[in-house]
Amino acid sequence: MRRSSSNSSQGDRGRHQGGSGDNAYEQPHTSHGRQESRTRRDSENPAEQAAGTTPMARPMDFKIYVDQACKAAEEFVNIYYETMDKRRQALSRLYLDKATLVWNGNVVTGLEALTKFFDVLPSSEFQVNMLDCQPVHEQATQAQATVLVVTSGTVKFDGNRQHYFNQNFLLTAQSTADNIVWKIASDCFRFQDWESS
Repeated sequence: MRRSSSNSSQGDRGRHQGGSGDNAYEQPHTSHGRQESRTRRDSENPAEQAAGTTPMARPMDFKIYVDQACKAAEEFVNIYYETMDKRRQALSRLYLDKATLVWNGNVVTGLEALTKFFDVLPSSEFQVNMLDCQPVHEQATQAQATVLVVTSGTVKFDGNRQHYFNQNFLLTAQSTADNIVWKIASDCFRFQDWESS
């Protein structure tokens, strides 16, 4: 996945954290002004890569809550699009067993159907230009830590022209024996090409 870089529009709220090693790379900006540099992880399981995110404790100061949501979203977006472009066969591991994907109006539900759907998609090259995120209020999720993630950018599928896209994820924190894993409960992807063909 390629990423664009631009100056944060949030000014002094922006932060830059250095990643370790020579493989650090730039993160996309969020609407909260965060820009981080992180190191690529070697795990073949994308769900394990997403497991390092600290769960969002409650109650807490709202700014801390938002910062944790941003951190979870940024880590997730790195993992998701890298997996989509380079390790497609592992992508369904990021979804809940009963997750739903709406892809340009086509509904896909459940891990088996998701795996089959991703298998037939042509190879891809995503570039994320925008990342926005926010925590979902606990009253709407039965106290389950949940984050709404919105991305947009461009994608080129093999044999097809480049498209603009918009994608929305609803992530939920799942407890395991060792840690917390963020999983996709709902995913909505749509091309955003407004010009007439």
